[in-house]
Amino acid sequence: MKNTGRTFRVFIGVLLVIIMWGFYNWGLALAKGHGITGGNDFVPWGLDIVGFVFFVGASAGATIIGLMIHAFEHEHYKPLGVRAIVFGLVSLMCAVLNLIMGVGLPLRTVLIPWVLRNMTSMLIYTSSTYFIFGGLFLSELYFTIRVARGSTSKIDNRMAKWLAIIAVPFAVGVLHAPHGALFAVVKAREYWHTPLLPPHFAVSALVTGTAFMILMAILTSRIDKRELVSMETLDHMGRLLSLFITINLFFDFYDIFVLKYSEEPEGIESLNLLTGRFAPLFILNFGGLFISLIILLFKWGRTPKALTFVSCLAISAIIAYRYDLVVVAQIVPLLPGFPEIHYYPTIPEISMEASIVALGLLFYTILSRVLPMEEAVPKSPEVGTIKRWGGVKIE
Repeated sequence: MKNTGRTFRVFIGVLLVIIMWGFYNWGLALAKGHGITGGNDFVPWGLDIVGFVFFVGASAGATIIGLMIHAFEHEHYKPLGVRAIVFGLVSLMCAVLNLIMGVGLPLRTVLIPWVLRNMTSMLIYTSSTYFIFGGLFLSELYFTIRVARGSTSKIDNRMAKWLAIIAVPFAVGVLHAPHGALFAVVKAREYWHTPLLPPHFAVSALVTGTAFMILMAILTSRIDKRELVSMETLDHMGRLLSLFITINLFFDFYDIFVLKYSEEPEGIESLNLLTGRFAPLFILNFGGLFISLIILLFKWGRTPKALTFVSCLAISAIIAYRYDLVVVAQIVPLLPGFPEIHYYPTIPEISMEASIVALGLLFYTILSRVLPMEEAVPKSPEVGTIKRWGGVKIE
């Protein structure tokens, strides 16, 4: 393994401490009940479901890299190919862990959809897609690694290509858009009950995945002290991110437009909560995406430093959107005379979410050092090893 110095060991140690802390609190929740979290009878979905929809979106959005490489033939994206697959798998794992923690008994989650089936529930459909998507990712990873190790087999190349192309419509249209439908079919919640949510979820996934891939390219270059992808590639990814953010803002605007002009009491109450108690997150959602878009419109906004800031801001904006969507709709009372409803994440609940993030980081760190991340580099006896990172030849 590379980078096994003191800094690396401290990093791994910190991750392990966070993981143990969170899983200890999860054990308490299993033993004493989920009363130790901020959830209650009125707001049963908290950080666990926020994390669930966020990480499913991140996993689905990461497939955009494979599409760029194999469908649009952007060869300069290749150094990110395997990394995007590994990131997608790890994100899917984090999403499922959030769902397991939210359900309570781990065995109950594992039995869906094999034993516990309710064919009238959207959950039976979405839970089935995790297994298919995970299998699709693993198959793509297998063939992509064979190609990265120098395989010249036409079957390996074709499988890697078509699995990468198929992964995007499956991830966006079959896996993640139906998660928007999970919320949209709930007629009792005005904030959720809109046909805009499935495509909104799909676009938010593309924003999240693209932003994470930009961060991965920049951070890997800094850690390994080499240029992973060229400036032209980063510029192209910045333009791609600006497109997805523009579409996402379109859906964000009409979500609020419908709440305002439908004049439904619950919709107005949801809007009052968004612009009142949850105003900081509401501003982060809209303001973060708008500022990110403005910066990306300029050439200097697509430099590594600017892209690092923009990617972090865009990811934070999507997290704010996911939190507002999941939590705010539940806080609105369903019947007149209900007392004011509150939800605040507790320290144990935060630690459980932090442990999932730390576990994901640990898995990605290990896999990125065990698996071949780039294509095999041929050796020449005259000039030594020739490497290509994002179109830049290093002898």
